[in-house]
Amino acid sequence: MKKYETIYYIVNSLYNLGVAVWNGTIYIFMHYVGYSYGEINLFLSIFWLVTFFSEIPFGYIADHFGYLRTVQISGAIRAAGLIILACSSQSLLTLFGSGILTALGDSLMSGTMDSWIANKAKKYKQKSNLGKIYSTYNFIYTPLNILAGFIGASYLANIDLKLPLLVGAVFLTATSLLLFLLMKYDSVNVVTHKIEKIDFINDIKVTVTQELSTFKLMILFLPIGFITYGPIDQWQLYFQHGKQVKIGSILIAINCIGILSALLYRIYNNKKDNQLSLIVISSILSCFSILATVLLSHIWLLSVILFLMHTLFCQIGQMAQQTLLQQSIMSESRRATIISVGNALDAVISVIILTINGFISDHMGIGSAWFILAIVGGALLILTYTVYLKSDFKS
Repeated sequence: MKKYETIYYIVNSLYNLGVAVWNGTIYIFMHYVGYSYGEINLFLSIFWLVTFFSEIPFGYIADHFGYLRTVQISGAIRAAGLIILACSSQSLLTLFGSGILTALGDSLMSGTMDSWIANKAKKYKQKSNLGKIYSTYNFIYTPLNILAGFIGASYLANIDLKLPLLVGAVFLTATSLLLFLLMKYDSVNVVTHKIEKIDFINDIKVTVTQELSTFKLMILFLPIGFITYGPIDQWQLYFQHGKQVKIGSILIAINCIGILSALLYRIYNNKKDNQLSLIVISSILSCFSILATVLLSHIWLLSVILFLMHTLFCQIGQMAQQTLLQQSIMSESRRATIISVGNALDAVISVIILTINGFISDHMGIGSAWFILAIVGGALLILTYTVYLKSDFKS
């Protein structure tokens, strides 16, 4: 099992370095090359719409044709999307092309390596260690993320804002090439017989019926997006002032928060196993912290600190969600497909949130968008959690 854990850590880290190096500057890049808030939100909407239509079939592909093979294709496609965005002129065609390729690559990757290691953990009867494996990965990867993000935001972006995107494409391509050497470890999940029919609708029905408990959890988690989807990217523009990129220190702090959140989650996971309570509490705290971030925006340093607290609670909740969903799945042969159903639901809610966020940001400012959506998200989460506790499903 140690061998598979090592592969999980290496592949995930290399791939995510290809995201981390530009993730702290892509909003700034798009804004300074001339795209408006509305056009940036259009890019994100395209991303999530394509994700919605591709998540479930790509989950099916991962389940039936190999998890590592799917990640390999993802790296190549996502690298192509970054190159198009960085090297093409400002146009809606560029937005559409890059958004579609980026979404396809993300859909192929999302949940795939997690499902691969969960599959191995079940095979070797170590499924109870998944929380430890996921938190260990976050603990290992975060220092690398700090370095990549800082270099991308403080050095590469100030040389040329397109450089972080191009370097990210290099990392993603390297991941795809590395997987040629690791493909033999994917043989357990590769279908060797002919598949008569790909029935996506049936896969959704299986999730709703045979995996009802998992599906209900997916629905429960949807309101959290109202709290997190705006700040997770827009902080770059919210705290950035002037043409020179000066958010490198904030990016380092965010990644240090990642280390702290992994450590705190690991401590919690070793002592308690009530993942759902942790998710709800961390989400409510993230809601209050983002409200305070906006209310105290006139005190820049305090506002940044409150935003970092928001990030801490969000990351702890995200790790708990990941663990709880993977542990709740009973149908091993459809693991990636089931996770993709959840990702597709997230995509739908993301398009709705981004549309509302874009309208409010253009007319009232980014801070107002965060504030209003956080209140909506917090209220919906409390409502859905109350319904969840009162339903027969709880048992």
